[in-house]
Amino acid sequence: MKKESSTNSVNDTILQNYCNAHKILSKISGRWKVSILFALHENTLSYSDFKTALPPSITDRILAKQLKELQEAELIGNNKDKTKSEYFLTENGKKVLNLLQYINKLDFN
Repeated sequence: MKKESSTNSVNDTILQNYCNAHKILSKISGRWKVSILFALHENTLSYSDFKTALPPSITDRILAKQLKELQEAELIGNNKDKTKSEYFLTENGKKVLNLLQYINKLDFN
């Protein structure tokens, strides 16, 4: 946790307020978030589907945390019924994924 009075914290606050790209990047930074967005590219997925779609090294705690944060960022949604819960990309999530796919095609070799 950063001190609120630190230079880094002040700079981060300024960037959050004035730079849309920084806002978006901060919402998708974190373990597995980009992988989760790519996994939702073509299908809705249940929690257990993520466990098979993502590398086995992701823990249940981290997966649940990242799914929650992506929902709070309104990049993914969750349809729940009595028997199943399925995650899907929101319209903003689709836009961010399109940007990520474009970035993925860049060649910096």
